[in-house]
Amino acid sequence: MRWLQGFVLSASLLACHPAASQPHTSLTMGMSQFPPDMHPFITSTSIKDTILGAALRPVVGFTAEGRVICLLCTEVPSLANGLAKIVDRPDGTKGMEVDYILRDDLAWGDGVPVTAADVAFAFKVNAMFNPPLVVESATAIDAHRVRYVLKSVVYDFDRQANTPIPEHIEAPILASAKDAVDYGQKSAFNHAPETPGLWDGPYRIAEFKPNDQVTLLPNPGWKGHAPYFQKITMRLIENTSALQANLLAGDVDILATGNLGITLDQIISVAKSQAAKFDVDFIPSVTSYEHLAVQLNNKLLADKRVRQAMAMGIDKATIVARVFDNRFQVAGSFKHPSQFGWHDGTKVLPYDPKAAKALLAEAGFKPGPDGILLSPDGTRFSIDLVTTAGNRTRELVEQVLQTEMKAIGIDIVIKNEPARVMFGETLRKRGFTGLVEFQNDSPIDYVPLIYFQSGYIPRPENNFSGNNYSFWANPDMDAALNAARAELDPQKRLALWKPILDLYADELPEIPLYFPASGILTPKWMTGMVDRTRFGINTLWVENWHAK
Repeated sequence: MRWLQGFVLSASLLACHPAASQPHTSLTMGMSQFPPDMHPFITSTSIKDTILGAALRPVVGFTAEGRVICLLCTEVPSLANGLAKIVDRPDGTKGMEVDYILRDDLAWGDGVPVTAADVAFAFKVNAMFNPPLVVESATAIDAHRVRYVLKSVVYDFDRQANTPIPEHIEAPILASAKDAVDYGQKSAFNHAPETPGLWDGPYRIAEFKPNDQVTLLPNPGWKGHAPYFQKITMRLIENTSALQANLLAGDVDILATGNLGITLDQIISVAKSQAAKFDVDFIPSVTSYEHLAVQLNNKLLADKRVRQAMAMGIDKATIVARVFDNRFQVAGSFKHPSQFGWHDGTKVLPYDPKAAKALLAEAGFKPGPDGILLSPDGTRFSIDLVTTAGNRTRELVEQVLQTEMKAIGIDIVIKNEPARVMFGETLRKRGFTGLVEFQNDSPIDYVPLIYFQSGYIPRPENNFSGNNYSFWANPDMDAALNAARAELDPQKRLALWKPILDLYADELPEIPLYFPASGILTPKWMTGMVDRTRFGINTLWVENWHAK
């Protein structure tokens, strides 16, 4: 009966591995976060960018070296090609006019052409949530040309175009809304994201289940390189251990990258134990950094000496070595030393618990009966720390931070929240009282106005849309950021980075921790997920993903 046993065994193997004989035409991505909303301009989260990257294309993107490239336009504006020019303004200052010319083969998912009017309308909507500091207006000159008028000369004029949104769908909703908040709630992006006409990318959202999953289907309006997969499902699995289990079980094929998927130690483990099943690429991050946003309105944290002491009380090198297998890099600032703008003389605080205690004493803090410091007015130094619940690595880092802060007399109380709550409410409306741990992701060669300029502090008047979550308002930093952005000459702009880095190092409105690395696991049957020639969320190039 051996032949029968062999037949049964072979049949069992085939039943367990049906994919071996079937083409891979669909793809399931697992993700540990879910966006708080789907409107491209209301909140800023990496998981929303990951979804939108496949369905809503920006006008321009970046190469890995930071060069601006066209995605929806025909040519990047420059002074040399005449699409950008410096102009005299009525008040005697210098401004700019920048024209973007859209390709003539663009269409929304309902077949309506994408036009310059959609880009100009996007500027109008975006201004409601992110009041522009430089751009004065955006006007459709004709069906394909949109002109941006800038109130000043800025080096990044070539990337000012707003991601288009469909005027034919959103304009009536905006016209009927009482205010920006009412519009945000009624917007089709949030109220009916399955509307085909919202999407101009390779895919459209065909099904949207809040806090569960998003289903993407090929967009019939897309005239670019045809996407290979006929369906992509993005599933929420908030716990990273459960997400790893789903990957190993084959219930998900790939993972969202960075902090949106599983943790680095899990990726390393999978890469070692499942080498026959997955390829792994480790891509160091030089523009993203993990940090602690500090609530500067908390009296315990208002003195910069306290923040400096906290930074010196954290053994970042040991965290990077033991938690991240030395694949991450210690961050002494928000700027990576390899990037444009870094100065070797930039102050980086060392790990020095003794000096940290001395700084705290200098700031008037004294040990209480339980060893926790008391402020000059007698308040016990106890603060909350929030991060994304279910992220195993962040929770481990929190425990290390809790222990190290206690060693210098600071009590850390961990109060984690689901990512959608933390990013949608706690950070956006500045509802935290102490510290929040998360990652900032910036374009290459980016002057960080949205993070550190006072105009980007989330407030009711800008519908809580700014990214200056620490509420840092420093006139010198505002001036330094504006000066760097206004300089067109790269070498002169390089010198203007020094005061930005020095002010950050002195004031520490946030506490930098480390520069992460993205570990990307790709099943052996798939290719195209990793594109080392281009910068940004990898779904921006999703049409290049395919089965081998």
